[in-house]
Amino acid sequence: MTGIGIIGTGWGARVQVPAFRGAGLEVVALAGSQADKTARIAGELGVAWHTASWRALLERPDVDVVSIVTPPGLHREIAAAALEAGRHVLCEKPTAMDVAEAEAMLAAAEAHPAQLAMIDHELRFLPALRLARSLIARGEIGAVRHAEIRSLSSSRSDPRRAWSWWSDASQGGGVLGAIGSHQIDTLRYLLSDEVAVASGITHTFIAERPDDSGRPRPVTADDYAAASLRFVGGATATIMASVVAPHDEPNSATVYGVEGALRFVGGRLLRSAGGAFADITPEHGVDFPEGISGDFPQGTVYLGVALKAALAGDAAALAPAATFADGLAVQRALDAIRAGG
Repeated sequence: MTGIGIIGTGWGARVQVPAFRGAGLEVVALAGSQADKTARIAGELGVAWHTASWRALLERPDVDVVSIVTPPGLHREIAAAALEAGRHVLCEKPTAMDVAEAEAMLAAAEAHPAQLAMIDHELRFLPALRLARSLIARGEIGAVRHAEIRSLSSSRSDPRRAWSWWSDASQGGGVLGAIGSHQIDTLRYLLSDEVAVASGITHTFIAERPDDSGRPRPVTADDYAAASLRFVGGATATIMASVVAPHDEPNSATVYGVEGALRFVGGRLLRSAGGAFADITPEHGVDFPEGISGDFPQGTVYLGVALKAALAGDAAALAPAATFADGLAVQRALDAIRAGG
């Protein structure tokens, strides 16, 4: 079996371990920055080998694919080292801290063309989004005029939630990178087009959070972001992401064409031909492990299935995947938004 080594004990452990196992992959190693915490989580998940050193994980001969699920400030260094060690790489978003780092990561990938180098934009693998992309490409809603993507969450609305790297801009924290990167990539994927101009705002509503000792610590990362995009083909789009809303709402993406519209919301794909929206959601083609629900975890299972097929010789299986070149394109838009345009 293909051996996966995961670097990160958050999303990597909580979602990727069961999702990849459900896809038929073997998680053989787990690395985290805190030895005791990593040992505990590895034991709970039944991962046989664990370490507090990501470099030690790269040295294991049973690790074929490295999944980098760390703060963005570590992505460039780990990705380059993993590729140099002969491993395939799946890297979390945002790709890097800035365009210069993303360019360095792409150069490292291009220097090792025999290895996979992907950004974890797992929504691309969902059947509903793949169908939406196909319908748009075939002109089923006419020429696209504009689109809108929204993400509203209350996950960080409580000011008592503890300070973490997510609160620290110097480590790559913030909602624009975490959610905005997915939104920009989803639009690029759906429209098969590139962002020509991006501008927007970011804001921090909760200015401090308690650290481990209970003392207030400044929050330097954004918890709200909004942006406008113009694509090379002429379409425009708006994105909005908040993690300090008073309640949660289903993530949504709507694309408006001359002759109709498509809306992806709550895991469903809806279509309008000038009137009410009708559900055209395709059936799922995989079985999900217990506890795996929601767009991103389910997309991770589909990505795992495609990865397994690709490593078994089906080169087309990873056609939807976001490459390091895609990651650089998204990073350019993120940097432009942070600069105000």
